[in-house]
Parts: sequence; C-alpha cells; structure tokens
Amino acid sequence: MKRILFQTRFNIFERKGGDTVQLLKTKEYIEKLSADIKIDIINDPNIDLTPYDLVHIFNLLRPQETLLYVENAKKQNKKIALSTIYWKSEEFEKNAQIGLRKVLNNFLGYDRIEKLRAAYRYFLDGEKHLGTKKILQKGFVESQKYILEQSDILLPNGIGEIKLMEKELDLIKTPPYIVVPNAIDETLIPLGNYEEKGQERDVVLCVGRIEPRKNQLNLVKAMQGLDINLILVGKVHSTQMNYFAKVKKIVDESPNIKIIDEIEHEQLFNLYKSAKVHVLPSWYDTPGLVSLEASVNGCNIVVTNRGTTEEYFESDAYYCEPDNIVSIKNAIVQAYNNPYNDNLKRKILKEYTWKNTAEKTIMAYNKLLLKD
Repeated sequence: MKRILFQTRFNIFERKGGDTVQLLKTKEYIEKLSADIKIDIINDPNIDLTPYDLVHIFNLLRPQETLLYVENAKKQNKKIALSTIYWKSEEFEKNAQIGLRKVLNNFLGYDRIEKLRAAYRYFLDGEKHLGTKKILQKGFVESQKYILEQSDILLPNGIGEIKLMEKELDLIKTPPYIVVPNAIDETLIPLGNYEEKGQERDVVLCVGRIEPRKNQLNLVKAMQGLDINLILVGKVHSTQMNYFAKVKKIVDESPNIKIIDEIEHEQLFNLYKSAKVHVLPSWYDTPGLVSLEASVNGCNIVVTNRGTTEEYFESDAYYCEPDNIVSIKNAIVQAYNNPYNDNLKRKILKEYTWKNTAEKTIMAYNKLLLKD
C-alpha cells in the first residue's frame, strides 16, 4: 500500500475554487483506479511524514503555504510532486483591481505587488502565519523559484504553464514534468441529445466566485443593453464586497441580469441545460473547470484568451480580451447566435476526464517511487 499526502492552501474548503475540485476529484479517481494507493489531505506544515511515501503539493500561486510544505518534506527526505496551478498575475493586478490597491500596483514591479498582497493577507485577511511572513522576507518570485527547484516532478495543467515558468522565473533547470489536465467528471454528464424537443436554451451563464480575477464587472458591462439574459452564479468573500457592490449596481440597473448565490455542484447541471452560452472572461485561467463542464452539457463557451485556454479549446471556443468590453460582448453574441459545438464535447470526453487526470498522476508517482 502506497500512502500519499495531499497538501494545499489552508483555506481550500472555506474559499472553494477550481483547485478545491481538482484536489478532491484527483484523490477520488486515484483511489478508484488504484486499490494500493491511500491519500490523506492534511494541511499541517509540521506533520510527521514517516507514514507517507511522497507528498503531493498543490498551487504555486500560493507560495506562503507551499513553501512550508516543501521545507517540511525536504527536512524529512520525502519526494515532492507539485501541481503548479501557475500563471503570472501582473496584468490582472495592474488593470483589474480596484481602489488603493490598483493605484499602488501601477507603481510597483511584480514581486513587490505580490509582497504587498502577502502583507495584506498577513495583517488584514487572517493569514498571520510563518509562511506569509517568509514571503515578505524572501520575496514572492524567489519563493516560487525555490519551490520549483526543490520539487522532484511538476504536474502542470498545460505545457503553457511550464513555458511561462521557465520564462518568468529564470529556472536554472526545469524539473521533470508530466502534463496533467484539468477535467470533468464524466459520470455526472447526462447522456443524449442536448437539443431536446421543448427545451429552450435562452440564457448566458457565468459560474465562479465573484471577484476581480473572474472579471464579472466587465462582463455585466458587456451585457448591458443586450436582448439576452445573463445569470451570474457565485459566492462573494467578505474581502470582495467593494467589488461586488460595483457589479451589483449594474445588475440592479439591468433587467436582463440576475445573481444566484453559490449552489451545490450537482445543481449546476440544471442551469447548464438552460444556457446557450457559458462565459468566463477571467484575467487568466488554467483553463476553468466550469468551462469544461458547461461545454459537455451543451453550452457554447466564451473564455479569456489568457492562460492555457487556447491549449485546451483550440478553435472550438469563442475568445475574448478580458480588458475589452466590446470584445467580451462580441464573443458572447457570436457564441449565442451559432449552433452548439459538438466537436469540443467529444474532445473533452476523450481527453479531459478525471480518470485521465488520475492515470497521469499515478504515472508521476510511479516515476518518483521507482527511483528509490
């Protein structure tokens, strides 16, 4: 029996996101496929690793926790697999944030922007722990670089992550890697014809936490005045209430837009069935789990052209510039007026399932453990 420890950001279950789904589904499908692998999820940076064969850490975008896990694994001579979940967020920080944070970001370089975020988390957002303090001392980019160089294998969601890390972090040597795609749970996908008789798809849907990175503010601006209904589905964290207020102001003025609070994952499938289009105009995505789910549930998808979206969707999605309201509007109208793209559904069901993700992750584990 192989025992694997999963570790990730401390607030993975309080502030759920795509990485929460990735973590849980990877665990579920690995244990389904391999009876001799047992996985624990314990976010204790000082845990005794004696029972474990290796440590699988998630999320390079949150080095304040990841750094602690890496140091603990190295101290105890354990191999490290790292799911990078990486993208550079400088454009987003300089253009999409609001208030004083946006003003400050435009006077700072990328590393200082991220250190400022770390300081905010340390003093104001409940993350007053050793990892955040180390980021303030060591630097954000240097911490990311250290984490990568100490990892034994990388598990990026796309080759674009590797290329960007090599460019931005000036790696001396890139560790071995296996691309492990984001995915959908095919067992939850209803079978049959998506253009069912009597079922009218007449809305645009956007599922995701309501926050600057997901870019709902520019989305609702793009939808103003259109003769198409938009439904936003997502939770708002207490730190994003100012942003939400800006979104809500436009929603209140727009009879074609409404907001639904976060709902259970399985309930989303009923909403997908009512939607002609799903839109995620984020400042970056790798590539967005809800876009995959929406596509196989009969929606055309509009996605950002930042991140690894084009690597996944190629010519089968409608792309928009997150900073361009006209671009977002045009992509939505085009997707709404065109028939459903069945090609993307077939590709996703073939290549982007949690079973495939689990198989590739097990390959990475075997590659590490066979070296011993």
